[in-house]
Amino acid sequence: MLKRHLIVSAVCFLGFAAAEAPHLSAAETFVLLSVLLFVPAVFPFAFRSSKTLENVLLRSYPIAALSAALALITDFSFFAVVWFIYTLGLALYAVLRLVKTNIHRTEEMSVMAGFVYLAGGGVWFFAYVLQIPVMDFSPLIVLLTAVHFHYSAFLIPIFNGLLGRIIRENRVLYRWSTVIILISPILIAMGITFSKTLDVIAVALYLAGLYVNAYLVFKAPFVTKTGSILIRGSSAVLMITIAFSLIYSFGVFRGEATFTISQMIWIHGAVNAFGVILPALAGWRIENPRPFDEGSERTFSRIYGKRTIGKNFLNDIHAANDIHYTGLLDQMRELHSEDFSAEKLSPAVISFYEKTIDYDIKAKVTWSRWFRPFARMYEPFSRRAGQIHLSMNPDWYIMHSDMKGVDSDRDGRKHVRAWIRTNERQETVFTALYSVYRSNGEGYINISLPLPYSQMTGILKPYAHKQNLVLTSRRRKSGAGDEGIYLQTKWWACHLPLAETFLIAAQNETTLKAVHHMWLFGLKFLTVHYRITHAP
Repeated sequence: MLKRHLIVSAVCFLGFAAAEAPHLSAAETFVLLSVLLFVPAVFPFAFRSSKTLENVLLRSYPIAALSAALALITDFSFFAVVWFIYTLGLALYAVLRLVKTNIHRTEEMSVMAGFVYLAGGGVWFFAYVLQIPVMDFSPLIVLLTAVHFHYSAFLIPIFNGLLGRIIRENRVLYRWSTVIILISPILIAMGITFSKTLDVIAVALYLAGLYVNAYLVFKAPFVTKTGSILIRGSSAVLMITIAFSLIYSFGVFRGEATFTISQMIWIHGAVNAFGVILPALAGWRIENPRPFDEGSERTFSRIYGKRTIGKNFLNDIHAANDIHYTGLLDQMRELHSEDFSAEKLSPAVISFYEKTIDYDIKAKVTWSRWFRPFARMYEPFSRRAGQIHLSMNPDWYIMHSDMKGVDSDRDGRKHVRAWIRTNERQETVFTALYSVYRSNGEGYINISLPLPYSQMTGILKPYAHKQNLVLTSRRRKSGAGDEGIYLQTKWWACHLPLAETFLIAAQNETTLKAVHHMWLFGLKFLTVHYRITHAP
């Protein structure tokens, strides 16, 4: 289908050039070049299935592209509306992809953000063709803003996302540079509109983000030599052109323009189009990086809480079944992966997870000093909700536990069991729905905690350490893996700034101890100690 799109694009571009010659507008030419060539060229990187919306967008592209060309040739508003609506369709697709994605990877968010920004290009294109006055901007500035959104705001986030698909080192640096790349177009637009000072700061920040991106490009493990040369060459040219942008913005700030707008059109138009975008597109097509989680089969629970949860929640919503489970896992080896083997664990640890109901548990909750005021405010709500109700009492207390089978049709996962824990006052501490799944050759424990009209899911990755079991939601430095804590409703999902780690160690054949740590924005706020004893 891409070949068909490119044929249509070539015909449209030749028609535009013939109709507008000899008075061809450079800015119009560059915006149409993106519409006809660069937009369809990135579809294979983003579209990954044959879903209805993707098919509609792919099949309607030729009509939208032809309309964009006719809008510039005829100045007829209807054609501009068609392209504007099409860019809104791409943005809608991107937003829906983000909403439906339970695990938000930085690189995929960057790819989708490019399509959201393209809709901004559609708005400015529409305003230019219809000659809609935008503040005190001249028609040329309106058109150049459309060029900006069809080039750097659209394509740079996509290229950055493709880079994120192949790098597994320097992930923290990559995330920060991605944040800068994604917010800079907005800051630059605000600076152009409201403040020359903000414009200089925004361009400088953008330059810093792109220079970090270039560093990562030159460190990236490309598969092909040709692809690496093209992409690294593109990045090197971009480092030069963005420096010209900073010089231009600083000149405008001082009131002494270093370059004219006509010069900047060629620097940002011709050089970026043929020295940055085309080589990058060719290089990434050769590399063709796929999303890390493309083959993932994970599922999230479809059970959401009501106003209160409590120990009878599953019975109240008719989600319990008669299957009898004895442990949180049927077999520990379900979690096997290249970096985890159940054979390395103490037999007592395995026994606890496979025969959980045979063990008595005592718990001791310790809130970090800085978080105690918030914990005191939180306690009445957790008691009323009957979920995640952790005491302010610093003493040890008995935690009673029960296990129920959960209807897999209702939940959406397989072999789900609920581990219900109550305290000595018969107040519900946790109602947690456990399941195990595999993704990309790795096993994960998937724990869903129903909350009022939502649910919180913790995906834990197992490790073995000196016969002890470590379960953690903390992401690996490589960025790989599904681990994390997520809040989900029926309409959207988001990654929470929370992390947790469990350490379960055997003291002898019948006694274990466990420690549960939790962090918020990287700051530890909760520690729960457990004493676990095999019941007589």
